[in-house]
Amino acid sequence: MYARHIVVVENEALLRDLIGRTLEGAGFTVSTAANAADARRACLANDPDGLVVDIELGPGPDGFDFATAMTKENPEVAIVFLTNLPDPRHAGKESKIIGKHSAYLRKSELIDSNQLIDALNAVLTNQITNAHRHDLDPNRPFAKLSKKQLEVMQQISDGLTNQQISEARGTSVRAVEGMVSRIFEQLGIDVHASGNARVEATKQFLIATRPGE
Repeated sequence: MYARHIVVVENEALLRDLIGRTLEGAGFTVSTAANAADARRACLANDPDGLVVDIELGPGPDGFDFATAMTKENPEVAIVFLTNLPDPRHAGKESKIIGKHSAYLRKSELIDSNQLIDALNAVLTNQITNAHRHDLDPNRPFAKLSKKQLEVMQQISDGLTNQQISEARGTSVRAVEGMVSRIFEQLGIDVHASGNARVEATKQFLIATRPGE
């Protein structure tokens, strides 16, 4: 029987090895890569049937950049994005970047490796359902925030003041204050309660995008 070839792109060595061994145990032939450049070479050498791609790959192109380049060359390649990010907006991308031959799984939502294998088989056989698209889950973190609001949330979590955010965004401090207030309202944070609202917002953001850290 033909063993389908999968390239795993993950910058964390232990997780990369674990995913690779898991897929090999399920009958796939596997190549692994730590970044987009290595993954590109692996794809050229092996012409894979599918990709398992983390989005955050450190310096250089991210997982979306790599996957977009690969699908231009091979539109039929099956892709499973495996990431901490609730949806593409957290990487500054539009939701439509997830193509019809792609699944999107959040690492923190996986109960066991069978979910990854199921998603990979689904994209390889064009049987993708919403169960394989965690980015479409209406209950995912920050689902109600706009892309612009998520960008401001990232700036808040980076420790920027309203003045610094306004300078970075080329807008007024008052406009930023209004947006921050709306963000806090969406997150259910009482700005008048004891404690620092920005600290609480940052905590929520990091828990959603960096679980376990």
